[in-house]
This record gives sequence, C-alpha cells and structure tokens, in this order.
Amino acid sequence: MKRSFVDARIDEMSTLCQRHGVALPPFARWTEAAFRANREASDFIASRGLGWNVVEFRPGAFATDGLTLFTLRMGDWRDLGSSRGRLYAEKAIMSLDGQRAPHHYHVVKTEDIVNRGGARFVVELFMVDDLGRPTRERFRVLKDASVLDLGPGDQVRLEPGESLTLEPHVAHAFWAEGGTALAGEVSLANDDASDNYFVPPLAPPALIEEDAPARRVTVRDYGRL
Repeated sequence: MKRSFVDARIDEMSTLCQRHGVALPPFARWTEAAFRANREASDFIASRGLGWNVVEFRPGAFATDGLTLFTLRMGDWRDLGSSRGRLYAEKAIMSLDGQRAPHHYHVVKTEDIVNRGGARFVVELFMVDDLGRPTRERFRVLKDASVLDLGPGDQVRLEPGESLTLEPHVAHAFWAEGGTALAGEVSLANDDASDNYFVPPLAPPALIEEDAPARRVTVRDYGRL
C-alpha cells in the first residue's frame, strides 16, 4: 500500500464524514509536525490507538478486502475491572461498495455496529466456541430495540440510523451494499491488538510504501514519531 493511496483514502473518508454530518476531532487533521509539537496529546493518542487506520485485510486487495477507519475515543481496557474512567470506545468506518471486512470476533468486547449514513450496511454472523471454532447453534442479537433470532451465516441489513449489538463470540463480517456506507462502532474499551480474532487468522499487514511525503498520520506511524 502506497502512502499517496493512504492519504487519498483519508481525504475520501473526511469528505464522507462531512457529507453525513459526522465531525471528527481536530487531531484528525494533524500533520506529523503537529503531532511532534503536541507531544503530551500525541502520546495519549498513540497509547490509545486513536486516529486513522487504512487497512488491507489481504495485501493488494483494498478494493475488496479493506476499510478506512478513524478511532475517535478509546478507554483503557485495564480499567474495566475498576468500573471507573472511560470504559467505552467509538470508531467511524468507511466501507466502499464491494469492500468486505472478514469474519472476526471478540472475547471481551461488546459492540454496536451503526449505519451512520449512505448505503445499506450488511452484517453476516455465526457463533464460535471458546477455541474460536464455528458452531451450528442459534443465537440472539439486538437490532435497535428488536431481538433477532439468528442461525449460522444469517445476514442482517442495516439501513441508515439502524444498529446491531454484537456480544463476545459472535463472529461477524460486514460490507456496504449498493454504494459507500459510513458506519460506526460504539463499544466497550478494548485492546485491538489482543481482542480481534479473525476466522481464519490474517497475515501481518504489509509496510506502507513511502512514495510521497505523508500528509496525515496513521496508527501505523506512531512508532516512528
């Protein structure tokens, strides 16, 4: 993935957020110079994994296996036992027509997937056991105020404004249908590095090819700032 491509996707999502009235925090527009000039805030942003992430779930296949995300807030998952502090998280997600996030599940996190605007957003689900193996059991999820009884591989379509609550061990894949969707995630605070389990597991992400100076900073850049 090239740096110029990453910056173009960030520009595209910024425009999409403006179109649907989703205002991102000021640090969404920070350059590397701004990150270096605001060291205390930058350290907090990096420690929580806030900010931009342009993801290819399969190298070279962003058009079909990718997403652009912005993490607006993320509490410290280590505070969950104390029931104090910021125990929640929020993300914005741009899914282009034809892009798919592969099946994955969480062991700790419960999350709401929200269609913030644009195209229909489709979520496909099944249960996994404690070892991450798909099961044939039926399960229930909450779609806004309605309880849905689902089986393995069932799909739920979310129109703009609708949401779906996903509890631990409910594996889910999702994609936009018929256009670009701006989705959101509201969840329990979590550690993305240790509570995202893909079915099947993914290969490590490829390095960003620096074909142009970076105009924006992503979570993958924090280690060098």
